[in-house]
Formats: sequence, structure tokens, C-alpha cells
Amino acid sequence: MPTSQSRKLSTRLVARQVSELLLGRSRRGLALVPQERLAGFVFEVVLGGSIAHHPYRDPVSGRWIGVEDAETLGRPVNATAIAHSMRLPHTTVRRRAAELVEAGLLVRGPAGFSVAPSFFETGVLARLAADDAKDVLRTLGMLADAGYAPATRAIDAGTASLPPGVIERLILAFSLRALETLTELYGDVTAGTIMAAITAANIRRVTHDPQLAKLYSSEDMPPPDALRVPISLRALSRAIDLPFETIRRRVHALIEQGMIVRKGNGVMVPVAVLLSDRHIDNNRRIALHFEQMLQAFANLSSARPVIDPIWQLG
Repeated sequence: MPTSQSRKLSTRLVARQVSELLLGRSRRGLALVPQERLAGFVFEVVLGGSIAHHPYRDPVSGRWIGVEDAETLGRPVNATAIAHSMRLPHTTVRRRAAELVEAGLLVRGPAGFSVAPSFFETGVLARLAADDAKDVLRTLGMLADAGYAPATRAIDAGTASLPPGVIERLILAFSLRALETLTELYGDVTAGTIMAAITAANIRRVTHDPQLAKLYSSEDMPPPDALRVPISLRALSRAIDLPFETIRRRVHALIEQGMIVRKGNGVMVPVAVLLSDRHIDNNRRIALHFEQMLQAFANLSSARPVIDPIWQLG
């Protein structure tokens, strides 16, 4: 794993690619949960948390254990654990979970919520896992081309040979951990999602330009405000599937807090905010979680028979 000094040189490079990876996964997740985003977060916490206690391979048979095995191996996740993970009010979690139960996506039992057995019959999870695996490999390729060594090691170890369901388990665990990190920084999962989406949209031209991406890769050198492209509130609403009124209200609060600024017909996160110690620390933590995921890819690809779960809910 990279030293803290080498990690500093790639922190923003990784953070930008991770943001695009997670935003793309969130958009595809609408196929899983067509309800609004908070319900989607609740569903993913239940799905990921229900199987987090299992290894990625069966210790006896060596069979891979992917996200689809939550159907038979998963255990319930209670509302308190979900609320703690996402820093949401308990009443909000119960309301969203009730919506998912009514929609046939979750079932409620004495010990908490589980993914409904009928959900696994639709095939949508397998399609999502396949698409997410392709996106993960694309992201690793871009990072490897930019000189990010952990991505190169994961590719060379044979990550592409892992079953999509196993890759999905790892990316789901990482996604939830990244959301928890953003939630700690901004106070709740909605504010964290909005800030991450604005930041990603502002610097998308840098993310997709290899030369600019390398130039602005270290944690102490974010892209200047002159390179940042504002995003309109309506575009932001569409990007993260939150109601426009929610976006308008939450963005106004973030402006009042000095976290974002208006520019033209849109909003952006200025460099001065991103250079604060708390934002740099947030990027470091997400980069570390990402490295841990890539190390898990490498370990599993190297045919080690069993690897303990890296992350568990709560």
C-alpha cells in the first residue's frame, strides 16, 4: 500500500475518479430502486450490510460468495444500524424502509429488514453487477494509465477474472463507506451527496483530460476556480435524482454555510473550501478506503482461498 507521502501525490486524482464511479453507480442503481435517493440508500445499506459478515469465498468449497448470495446467506439489518450509518433520523429510515416494503423490495422481520426474495428473481441485480464491474475496470484502467500504482497492481493480479457479483460486493461496501465518510463531513447523507455531485460536475473537464488530471492530482493542488464549470440546480437534481425543491433548499443552506458559491446560473465548490483541512482529510480517507478495496481485488484475484470481510455495517 502506498506511503502517506505518495498517497498525497494522487489524492485528488483518485477522488475525482471515485466520484465519477460512484455517481455512475448511483444512476444505474435506479434500476434497483426507482424510488427517490434516500430510499435507495436505505436499500443498499440493507443489501450490503446483510452479507458483510461472510467471507468472499466459502472456506470449505472455495465457492465465490457474491452480492447475489444475500438471497440465501443474508441476515436482517435493523433500522437503528441504518440510521447510524447514514446519520439519518430514525423516523426517516423507518418511513423510507416502509416504502420499500410496500414496493416489494424489502421485507420486515423481528430482527430488522431484509431484501425481499422476489427481488432476486428479476435479474436486475446481475445486470447491475455486470455493468458496475465494467465501470470499475474502466476506472482502474484510467488510474493505471495516470500512474496510480494500486490500480496497476489490481489489474495485473487479475481483477477482471473475478465474478461480477464479488466485484459488486466490494464496490457496494466501498460505496457505503465513502457515503459514511461524506456524511460525517457534511452532517447527513443528502448534503454529502449534493456536495460530491457539485464538486464532480465542476471539475469534469479536468477528470476527462489526462494532462489536466495529472497536473492537478496532489492534495495540495486542486484545479483552480477558473477551470471549474458551475452546475445548475435543475441539472444537479437530475444528476442525483433528488427533488428540485430539496436541492434548492439544501443548496441555499450550503451557500449560507459558505460551502458553495453561486456563479452565473449555477453553483460551484470553490478551491478555498476544498483546501480546508477537513476536506483534505476527507479525500485522504476515501482514497485509503479505495486502496483497501483494490488490495482486496488483488488478494482475491491471486486465488487466496478466503479473505475476511473488510467492512461491516455499524
